[in-house]
Amino acid sequence: MIMFWMIFMVVVMGLVNGDKVVTDHNEHEHASLCDFLKVTVRKWEHIRERSPEDPLRKALKQTIFGYGSLEEELDTLKRTLPGDYNKVGESGSSRTLWCGQRRQGEHQDSYPRWPGHSGPHDLVCLCTAGENGWPVNSTSDTGSTLCGHNKDALEAGEKWWSGTNNTQKKDAIQKTWDVTVNQCLSGYSQETDLAAALHKFKDKIKKTTFDDETRYILGEGGTGWSPCNGNGQVCVTYYPNSTDTHTWWSDLEKALVQDEKIQKQRAEAERRKNRDEEKNLDSPKAEASISGPTTTNQTEKNNQESNLTDKLRKLNLTSGTPIIPPSSWLLRAVFLI
Repeated sequence: MIMFWMIFMVVVMGLVNGDKVVTDHNEHEHASLCDFLKVTVRKWEHIRERSPEDPLRKALKQTIFGYGSLEEELDTLKRTLPGDYNKVGESGSSRTLWCGQRRQGEHQDSYPRWPGHSGPHDLVCLCTAGENGWPVNSTSDTGSTLCGHNKDALEAGEKWWSGTNNTQKKDAIQKTWDVTVNQCLSGYSQETDLAAALHKFKDKIKKTTFDDETRYILGEGGTGWSPCNGNGQVCVTYYPNSTDTHTWWSDLEKALVQDEKIQKQRAEAERRKNRDEEKNLDSPKAEASISGPTTTNQTEKNNQESNLTDKLRKLNLTSGTPIIPPSSWLLRAVFLI
């Protein structure tokens, strides 16, 4: 028994060293969003041939490429960090404006992406190291990971993104794009149903209230006046009820409902078309059976006379005795009378 407890304590000490613990920050939030994006990308391959005005196609494009994007090629999106992120290095470009604040007014022109702009952008907010590489560069959280990657993979010792004017912001986002976002735009998910994958993702969003304002938060943080600013907070704060702050998952949810109605209408129209075609094919047959050849009394009489004449002719030929007496016999009969 003593030996058992000694082994148990050794195992515990291997996992926990004082206050130092191993944690995968935003593990479940990242997994659900990543899994959802894989399903979305597969769906996009089938839907993209629809009209640009098709509700589901439009919503899927916004989900993958972002609002207002002209890009539609996945390979380009994987290979190239969108040019919007060139602005993150500008003075005053705080992470909270990109990941935690609602979209407001003209000043938003300096921050072309906002929380809920697209699935890949939300991954950037969720999985890019914050102030001084937090949380993967923390002395109290040695060995921890962020969205499954440690500080070396993220190069978080030098590259991080927060409200300060460090010059490595874009480099930090580029690293996240390479090691995290790309993985979620590739491969396959065990889930195949888009609506089900969206539902699982939404289950990870927490609804909170701050200063009488309703917030929907994905990840660690989302509190205070500067939510998701990278300073102890790596997250996304959504405002789906705001008319100015478009939120991809809210719009996609509505598009799925619209698409279901459209598909039902198309299926019903196709059934009606098939029924009409079957009726048109059956109609000539029915008319032919009802309006067959009609026979009149005259026709029947002619047919009877024709048949009688034919029979007499055949009898005359076979017996050798004329059925009609010769004309001389008729003359003698007249004189006798």
